[in-house]
Amino acid sequence: MKLKSVILSSLLFTSSTLSAAIIKPINGVIEQVDPVINQLEPRITSQVESIRKHELIDDATAIVTSLPKRLEILNQLQAPTFVEVDVEHGFRAVERQWIMLANEQHQEKLLQIGAQIIVTKQYTSLGLSLVRFVVPTNYDSKAHLQRLLSLDDAALLDRNHIYQAQNGSQQDASTKKLTAMCDWSVKIGMIDSAIDTTHPGFSNTQIKMQSFLANDLVSPDLHGTAVAGVLVGKYGQLMPLLTEATLYSAAVFYQQSDLSQGATLAAIVEALDWLVANEVPVINMSFTGPDNAILAAAINATAAKQVTLVAAAGNEGPAALPLYPAAYQHVIAVTALDSQNRIYRWSNKGDYIDFAALGVNVMTLKAGGDLGRESGTSIAAPRISAAAACLAAKPNASPKNIYQALQQQANDLGEVGKDAVFGHGVID
Repeated sequence: MKLKSVILSSLLFTSSTLSAAIIKPINGVIEQVDPVINQLEPRITSQVESIRKHELIDDATAIVTSLPKRLEILNQLQAPTFVEVDVEHGFRAVERQWIMLANEQHQEKLLQIGAQIIVTKQYTSLGLSLVRFVVPTNYDSKAHLQRLLSLDDAALLDRNHIYQAQNGSQQDASTKKLTAMCDWSVKIGMIDSAIDTTHPGFSNTQIKMQSFLANDLVSPDLHGTAVAGVLVGKYGQLMPLLTEATLYSAAVFYQQSDLSQGATLAAIVEALDWLVANEVPVINMSFTGPDNAILAAAINATAAKQVTLVAAAGNEGPAALPLYPAAYQHVIAVTALDSQNRIYRWSNKGDYIDFAALGVNVMTLKAGGDLGRESGTSIAAPRISAAAACLAAKPNASPKNIYQALQQQANDLGEVGKDAVFGHGVID
């Protein structure tokens, strides 16, 4: 409907008894502003189309993140493995399953209330001994378990939370070709989904893989292939960020739906322990979730081994609360930019943001063959991880020295100094 018609209709709608004497001068006014309306109409139409487009993106994002409150996870034999459910603060966890640093007395009390102890495991490289257990419904809260076990708030006890791969929606932008960070022999690790190692883009790469999915669960390979492709893929126009890298890939993600993947806290802790055991100096983590006492302890233990940890800041939007592990003190949080150094519209913001990197329409490998383009903080994080891996290969490298070197490399954007949008700036 034309803008002039809308104005006239609105005026007529206000009263059905308007006389011709009133309508005539109104028509005269409309005729005077008609040239202005004709100039404004294309702009207004463009804005409306832009709003509609963003609404469609919002709808697409809602589809990706919308899961049933109770989801049964099946293995490749279609047998149930576990159930994930909605829990506090809008996050998800394995149903009634908890992890804690527990002694024998704690375990005895758990058995007395009918809890089922699934496993007690020593994570040698992290120096942690953890118990994973399932509690009866009436004990399924941290407050109840703390009272039962006489624990304070600092105790290592938390749910077996589910963490999400950071799949991003596309955003129109021009593209930019990535160049190698260094051509040195380096080691780098990633905790993600599986990788499609049959892709010809990985034909000349060194990839050591380990799955931490139990009970015949199969890890999808779309997200992991895209992240690994940015790091070490070489195919057609795509050049790797690290030309001589050995990539240690820990697969922790299972399929939740056609559009989303989840990883249990238990699998992530095992992956960290494996990567530390293999003396990997830099670990990329393109996933997010809640603050968790066990995850924090595992991150701190990994950092204590002089490992540099890099994580996606999150794709929940600028108004979202901090996400983890990116928001932990010993983790470098990475946000995403387009090729014009404009912030990705879904990037999280906050004081925990450390650096920005290209993360919109980034060319990478596509599982099943060929190339594709990906957007989001998950695809920006590998660029900072690659830069850190190059620095880690230098003599006397430490996480502190690496962070300081990254600060020196960063091109400050936004407010002067570190800010909540770009961190210290972009590393390009």
